[in-house]
Order: sequence, then C-alpha cells, then structure tokens
Amino acid sequence: MGIISFNNLLDLFIKILMKNQSTLILFLCCIISRTYTSIYYIEDIDSLRFALSISDQFNLSKFQPHFPGYPVFWFLAKIFYLLTGNMGISFSIIGGISTFFIIFYSLKILNLNIESVVGVFSTLIIFFNPMIWILGNRYMPDLMGLALFICTLYFLLQHRNKKIGCFLIGLLFGTRLSFFPLILIPLLFSFKNQKNKISLFNYLIFGCLIWLIPMIYITGFNEIFSVASKHTIGHFTEYGGTVITESNWLKRFILFFNTIWSDGLGGYWKDRSIITMIYSILVVPIIYMGIKSSKIKDYNIKLLYNSVLIYIIWILFFQNIIYKSRHVLPIVFILILFVCLGIQYIVKNYSKYKNIFYTYLSGLIVSLLVISLTLNFQHKNHTAISQLSNYLMNKQPKTIVSIPLINYYLKSHGIKGHFINIENQEELLNIDFDSNSKDFYLIGDFKNFINKDFLIHTEKRFYHNPYVNRMWSIIELHYVQK
Repeated sequence: MGIISFNNLLDLFIKILMKNQSTLILFLCCIISRTYTSIYYIEDIDSLRFALSISDQFNLSKFQPHFPGYPVFWFLAKIFYLLTGNMGISFSIIGGISTFFIIFYSLKILNLNIESVVGVFSTLIIFFNPMIWILGNRYMPDLMGLALFICTLYFLLQHRNKKIGCFLIGLLFGTRLSFFPLILIPLLFSFKNQKNKISLFNYLIFGCLIWLIPMIYITGFNEIFSVASKHTIGHFTEYGGTVITESNWLKRFILFFNTIWSDGLGGYWKDRSIITMIYSILVVPIIYMGIKSSKIKDYNIKLLYNSVLIYIIWILFFQNIIYKSRHVLPIVFILILFVCLGIQYIVKNYSKYKNIFYTYLSGLIVSLLVISLTLNFQHKNHTAISQLSNYLMNKQPKTIVSIPLINYYLKSHGIKGHFINIENQEELLNIDFDSNSKDFYLIGDFKNFINKDFLIHTEKRFYHNPYVNRMWSIIELHYVQK
C-alpha cells in the first residue's frame, strides 16, 4: 500500500489555488467570512466539551469531548489553537476550510466551472447557506464531516481515485462517525465494482489507523472500550434524543421537516421574517426543476437517493433531531445540490430569457444573504445558557437547582455554589432542603411543582433565536424563598 504524503497533498492544494485565481479568491472569502463571524463564548454543552478538550486535555472519560472523540477534528482544532491562541478563530478557520472544500468539490461533482454563470450562482447558494455558515463557526465537527463526505463522493462516484476516497472515509470516521450510514452504500458499491478490493480496504484501514492508534495510545484500549460501551448504551436509551427517550413521533416529524426547511435552507416557518417567505417563494420552483432535471436512472443519483434514505431513517430513529438541527446537514446539502441543478436547468433551457432569470436568481441570492447574515450576527450574541452563566457570575448564588447538564455548564464556567441535580418533577418534590437552603435559584420548567411553603419569583428570562441554536433557546431563572 502506497503512503499518501501530506506534503504532496499540501503542494497539490497550493498549486490548485494558485493556478486559478477564482479558486484562490473563493478560499480567502471562505476563511475571512467565517473568522469575521467567529463566536467567543460557549454556546451549548457539546461545544463546551470540545472547548475543554482543546484548552484543558483530550479525555474521553471526562467527556472532553464525548465518545467517539472526533480525533481528526480535535487534532486540527488543537493545531490552530496552538497557532492562534484563540478558541473561536481556531474553529472558524476549520469552518472556512471546510466550506471551501464543500463548494469546490460540489462544483466538481456537478461538472461546473466556478467562473461560469451557473458556477457563480451555485457557489453563492452554498456560500450563503445559513446552516453551513453557522456550523462553520460552531465548536463542532459537523461541517468538516460534510466536507470529507463530499470529497469522498467525488472520488468514489466520479471514479477518479477510489483509493483516495476510501482513505477519506477512514478520516471521516474519525471526524463524524454518525455519517457512517450516509457513506455506507457508496462504499459498498465501490468495493463491488473494484477488482483489487484488498487495496481499497488497506487505504480505508490506513485512514482509520491514523487517528485510532494515537487515540488508543492517549486513552488506553480498555478505557476506550469502557467509555464506548457506556456512551452507546446511554445515547440510545437515556440521553441521546432517540425514539426511546423522545417517542413523540408527531413532534419528531414536524421538527424534522422544520429543521430541514427552515434551519437548513432558510425557508419560511411560523414567526419568521418576511424575507424568509420571499426566499421560499423563489427557491421552491428551482428545487422542483432541479429534482425534475436529475435523472433517477442515473447510477450516481440512485446511490445518493438510497444513501440519503438510509441516513434519514438513522437520524429519525437514533439521533436528537428535536433539539440538534445539525444532524440534518447532509440532507440539506442534497437539497442544495438540487438548487444548483435547477439553476443549471434554467440557464441551459431558457437562455433567451436569461436577463429575467438572472434578475430572479439575483433576488434569490440577495434574500438568502440577508437571512444568513442576520442569523450569523445573532449567533455572535450569547445564547441563553451563556447569558445565564454571565448573569449568575455576578450573583454567586448559594444553591442552584437544575438539570445535570445545565449545572455542569455553570460549574465549568466558574459559577460557585451548592448544585442540586434534578431530572424531573418527582426528584424536585423529594429534595430535602437543609437549613442553609431556605432560598435558592431554580432553573427550568419546575416552578409549578414547588412546595406552597416557598415563594417563587421569576427573576430573569433569557432568550436566543432557535434558528441559530435550538438547544435551550428559552431559559427562566426563578428565585425561591421559604
């Protein structure tokens, strides 16, 4: 098995950038735009765990980050953090690079030139997509995972170099393991149609060993196995937001479509701005044309359809799609491809009306730009949980009663006090408050279950736009006195 030289890959990447000025400009725009909208606070629990793994230490036992550790993403984030000394900038650089590769290889898959009319409009559609942009600033590996997935598709489906494709799958497993159902069918078909299957397998294993061996060395095999077992069981049966813990199917389906359409594409939903409605009216016909123009009998299209179907089943049953919109990112990407195909179809078949359609598409881009910039500047503002932390920092309360995750977030941010963990109203009712806990802060929707001997005052209500982050978009802080 040949060894893929990092230096050779880096030299090739630099040559590609320098050869085509448009590509270089795109690369710089991706980096600059994402670093400009960097966030400098910890927006949720998952981000906190990644931040602690970078600033403190990589420790799966301490959930820094949680299993499977995402070591490839963590390694890059650590490198950029050592270089820049800034957490937000480090993650945004990875987001910018990921955005570039998403656009670059999407255009290659669609056989589009970046300097063509269709290429320019397609580039802007991907560049200004609100979910892609927001995730480019988040302390999470999802966007890098999508970038690796798209690169993998290019090398596997375009029959360019399936060895590189398999190597990238190995890296993908160390970046976003939950994308495995998404890449399963392309991987199996690659092996089916390849004579030298051993060679492909070797490259896949090589891509895995690059991150697996260091992780085993740092953590230990027994510890990894123990953490993996506990986390897997816990994810599927206790806290993972699967159908076992969130079994309201109506709620799951509604939020599933809401997340794809509104969070992912920026479409209109109840209480959203008029701009999202304008964008929706403009984008729906293009998506329709894109789906219509794609040939269902085409081999690659069929693979993508089947892959997305498996992934949809996976996240509907086994992922937290209610509170974590990032899980639908690959589905959003497929819809973006249909938008690009729709633009290609319009330009190709209605060339005599090109001025009209250029105006139409310009309106689409402008409305998408407004939506995305609005959400990203809102994203720069602190989330509700971060606002709560800042507020309590000045209060230094004696006793805080809340769910374990919120308490963990607050303690990690240096909030001092006696923390009492509760999961439900029954635990609240059974709390035996000692003589030092005649007054306390209550965080969460539990005020209706407080004993009548206590007086409740809603001291503060914290809010952030749920289309920026669905996790704890509203948090109420109650002051309780006996």
